[in-house]
Amino acid sequence: MGTLGERGSGPRSRRCGMLVTPNLKGESMLCTEVQGNINDPSVVIALQRRLGGEFDVDFVDFEWDEVRGRIHRKRSVAGRDVGVRLGDWVLERGLADGDVLGAESAPAPAARPVVVAVRLLSARCLVIDVDPAAPLSLARTAWEVGNMHVPLFRGEGEQQLVAPYSDPLVRMLSRVPAVTLHDAQLRLDPARRLSGNGISAVVRLANDIKIVVRKRSQKTATDAGDSQAGDVR
Repeated sequence: MGTLGERGSGPRSRRCGMLVTPNLKGESMLCTEVQGNINDPSVVIALQRRLGGEFDVDFVDFEWDEVRGRIHRKRSVAGRDVGVRLGDWVLERGLADGDVLGAESAPAPAARPVVVAVRLLSARCLVIDVDPAAPLSLARTAWEVGNMHVPLFRGEGEQQLVAPYSDPLVRMLSRVPAVTLHDAQLRLDPARRLSGNGISAVVRLANDIKIVVRKRSQKTATDAGDSQAGDVR
């Protein structure tokens, strides 16, 4: 299994699905489903059987905030014009690094088949490590990040969280006790994302912590009506 770097694309379109079709000169690719993941050895074996042997991989680059989009127009590393049109499932699951978008049989006897796959690019991230002896700090971190509407991801351990880097986030979390921060270039795996608002993130991370949701008094309520505030205890 290799990686392609040569160029070649055109305006015509072909739907991939689970079919393997000839790579005719002047064609592009329209992908409508994910056909497994090349990081799974069983998927690689299945693709080799379908394609008749070893294959090259042509990657399509995605930023972390693109992986939950249904429709994309991309240019692969090898220069293919790749259209992506996926179902609503991707809004929740997202595309993962190595997801197979399509496959092409060899264009000539001496050439190898090609698999087109997702390559998730790394991003500058804020790594948040919380002292295991301070579960309330973990809950408060999840609460604050969620209420800033910043995506939050599970890290390497139970006491580590990861978020896209921003200076306001650093300033805010620097005030949380028992928290250590550092930045790093990481791939933000959509499978490790904690979805929802501050409350739901706290529940996922520390479901034994009591959360009290109460209405504000009429004096402090906004003109639009009573809003809700939460306390982590």
